[in-house]
Amino acid sequence: MFRRCLAVLLTLSLPALAESDPDLFAKDNLMAWCIVPFDGMKRGPEARAEMLEKLGLKHFAYDYRAEQIPTWGDELDALKRHGISLDAWWFPNTLNDEAKKALELFQRHHVHPQLWVTGGGAPTKSPEEQAQRVDTEAKRIRLIAEAAAQIGCKVGLYNHEQWFGEPENEIAIIEQLKKDGVNNVGLVYNFHHGHSQLDRFPELLEKMKPYLLAINLDGMFRDGNKIGRQIVPIGQGDLDLQLLRTIRDSGWQGPIGVLNHTGEDAEARLQDNLDGLAWLDGLLHGQRTPQPVPRSWRAPAWPPIAGDKSDGDELIIPAATDDELTRANGWPADTDMRKWERSLGGETSNRFTTLKQITKANVGKLEMAWTYHSGDGTSNIQCNPIIVDGVMFAPTGGWNIVALDATTGRELWRFTPEHQGKRLEDQPARRGLLYWKGDGDNRARVLFGAGNWIYALDPQTGKVIDSFGKNGRTDIPTAATAVGAIYRDVLVVAGYLGDIFGYDVRTGEPLWTFHTKPLPGEYGHNTWSHLEQGANCWGGMALDESRGIAYISTGSPKPNYLGMNHTGDNLFGDCVIAIDALTGKRVWHFQEIRHDVWDWDIPAPPNLVTVERNGIKVDAVAQVTKLGNTLLLDRTNGKPLFPYRLKRVKTELLPGDQAAPFEPMPELPEPFARQAFTPNDIPASPDVQAVVLPVIQRANTGAYPSIQPAKPTLLFNIHGGAEWTGATANPGTGMLYVTANEIPWFVTSFRDDDPEPAKPPTAGEQAYMTICVACHGPDRKGIGHAPPLRGVRHRLNEEQILEQLKNGRGSMPPMLPALKPEQVKPLIDFLLCRDRPIPPLDPKAPPKWTFGGWNRLQDAQGYPGCTPPWGTLTCVNLNTGKIAWKVPFGEYPELAEKGVPKTGQENFGGAMLTSTGVIVAGGTRDKKVRAFDASNGDELWSYQLPLHSTAPPASYEANGRQFIVVPVTGGGKLGGPTGDAWMAFALPK
Repeated sequence: MFRRCLAVLLTLSLPALAESDPDLFAKDNLMAWCIVPFDGMKRGPEARAEMLEKLGLKHFAYDYRAEQIPTWGDELDALKRHGISLDAWWFPNTLNDEAKKALELFQRHHVHPQLWVTGGGAPTKSPEEQAQRVDTEAKRIRLIAEAAAQIGCKVGLYNHEQWFGEPENEIAIIEQLKKDGVNNVGLVYNFHHGHSQLDRFPELLEKMKPYLLAINLDGMFRDGNKIGRQIVPIGQGDLDLQLLRTIRDSGWQGPIGVLNHTGEDAEARLQDNLDGLAWLDGLLHGQRTPQPVPRSWRAPAWPPIAGDKSDGDELIIPAATDDELTRANGWPADTDMRKWERSLGGETSNRFTTLKQITKANVGKLEMAWTYHSGDGTSNIQCNPIIVDGVMFAPTGGWNIVALDATTGRELWRFTPEHQGKRLEDQPARRGLLYWKGDGDNRARVLFGAGNWIYALDPQTGKVIDSFGKNGRTDIPTAATAVGAIYRDVLVVAGYLGDIFGYDVRTGEPLWTFHTKPLPGEYGHNTWSHLEQGANCWGGMALDESRGIAYISTGSPKPNYLGMNHTGDNLFGDCVIAIDALTGKRVWHFQEIRHDVWDWDIPAPPNLVTVERNGIKVDAVAQVTKLGNTLLLDRTNGKPLFPYRLKRVKTELLPGDQAAPFEPMPELPEPFARQAFTPNDIPASPDVQAVVLPVIQRANTGAYPSIQPAKPTLLFNIHGGAEWTGATANPGTGMLYVTANEIPWFVTSFRDDDPEPAKPPTAGEQAYMTICVACHGPDRKGIGHAPPLRGVRHRLNEEQILEQLKNGRGSMPPMLPALKPEQVKPLIDFLLCRDRPIPPLDPKAPPKWTFGGWNRLQDAQGYPGCTPPWGTLTCVNLNTGKIAWKVPFGEYPELAEKGVPKTGQENFGGAMLTSTGVIVAGGTRDKKVRAFDASNGDELWSYQLPLHSTAPPASYEANGRQFIVVPVTGGGKLGGPTGDAWMAFALPK
């Protein structure tokens, strides 16, 4: 009796079908969807209902997360006040307490939404398994459907990929339910989960029509889910018109869902969908109007294939013509380059001095002039100091700022800034400080960043200047580690966590902000599918005082190697940005790598140089990069001075990510470091090959190598090429000198959704901890060359694991002999997570991927696992773009004793240059500071330090004597103990 009554109650009409309905895509047939947890504006119930009313949308499908449950009642009240119909509800997959609470809510508010229910499951392998799966799912859905029927609701089976998301399987479940007298179940079809079904959509639509409760539209590209275009505004996909015509011609009458699902402003995305749908509807009716430009999305701005070179596999950004070249204006004057009043040697950031006392002929006589120990603690100091009127200003190992007599090293005063924590950005003057001489009633000051503040100190006393900001400091929201620069009365500072700021240097008042990750409506925002992190400045900047333009270099978008949530060009990541110093407006930008997932930032300050092109003296910006390129750009328009070549790459990235089709491979200026691991980089030694070949043979290599699940990616340039220390340059001759690293690394990324091991440990975990942990680690993330085993259940099945245990793989020997027979299956169960419950995955959440960390490719002795050189000093002739010379930088004494030619070493100290042709550089593992002949790279002098130096040298004159000073504090990326010393060198008196 109950079933007969229920069957009557459940006979709820599905949408009527018509031959053609001109109002199919009208607003009153549209339903807003995926706008609650995905709304970038985080609207609440009232604001959401107001938004829908403003947009003219009368129907709403509600989705939620746990934090929205307490506001369910408020949501329904707000919808009622604004005349919005609640047509659907994202419903739990079982009739649990949360589901029952929702049903009680509907009954209390007298609403009857469709209940959208999803499921999962791997494909079935036999008719018997298929029948069993259909029966099991029908029983699950039936409980929900019967409860829904009692309050007049339908249930919609929601395609969300996997077995349950196949329309034929949903139809089979519905038909099974019908046989049992349950007639209030239909299906909901979502385009953004149907990319694999596009080719057969017309056929599927005919099958689905009798059951179809709603179609949720999306802009569609073929394989959009694989190329980072899964959620696109309607009207922007290249298949949209064809798909909408198919729906219209089918006679189905709706309703139609339009969605956000992006994290963007829901109003902007919904309006984009309405605009796109209206435009497509017009095309269906023969009305041709311009395609709307969306507010919330742009297609990744990959360049068009230009010209006819290499069958479309090459793109050339042409060099500036003679008419476009910015003629040199003579700035800066030689006298300005005798000073060192800003870290990096002045506004040009060239670390170049016109002091002439130290020459190639006498540099070999350099001796220790003084050593200063701060005595307040030890740390890795990465600051190039400043010297003004015989006083040196610098940070200490204990995170203070001191003034020293630059002749003797005697401390004059000490200032302790407030320490917010122990973050990198909390270290005062981490990568520089600068001096402003003052004007009128505004006193001279020393300026530096510490934490989220910029401080101004009186250079005479070390006291804060109270008129600057509040109590001598002003806030900077994203902290600042790189040294700023001053134009007139504007202090330009780049934020460590992003953005560029302008301050009044007299008062500390904020004047302007430039967003390096553009906000909605700003230029470049459309080059991110979603804004994440990165695109920050941690290397430095330069400033052309004669033109009022600041030049800032930026890092890559973050997170590294996991770019699926920020597909697109990602401006202004990996860029040189020219900013009007007075207004903060962008003058131009030049991007090296598009969608850089490899952590190949532009890490160093730009160099402002003058070069000769076609007989013309040209003011230019030279920018060295981690990848080993030197970008040479016109200073006022940003055009390259040599043709800039990009080539098509076939890079594969993790699921959901999309590599740029073109990446830079410039011919000129010539790269100063290796950019891809090739067979030529494999050492000839059999002993070395025995260690490194197993990694190399299973790794992705080459230019812009692929990043694939749990497969190593082998690459140079993690620590450069160039590092934050950048280059030194003679601004007048066009000769640039850069210290660089050529160290191979391998990285892995893996699916990371394994449940934690059971407690107490299972037999399988005990077996793992006995024979596997030494290589793969207690957390199964891999150690050294060993790959991660977390997420292995997504890559290997039981047979494949057993095969590797039996036969070994790469450097892993056969492990089956080490196992007792009774340990084998428990170990496999542990690896595949079959010995513990696996929590259900959120079907709307993307897979969780984890970056497995940076690992050096090394031989058994710990030397780099590639052919030398491993560290270099290179001279680039910017006039011709050619490498003038390149020498190894640093050496291993134990290898030299065996007659091994100088290999070079990893280095992080940088170099400076004198107008007399002397380069001074340090920061190598062998703890030496050296002098080189700038004309050929010959070593002229060296001095053994107690620790390696940790920042570029500075040069100054005090009491008629030229000094060279470096921080000698060790540690950092080279490791080892840290210190607290500054050491100065000079010629004998």
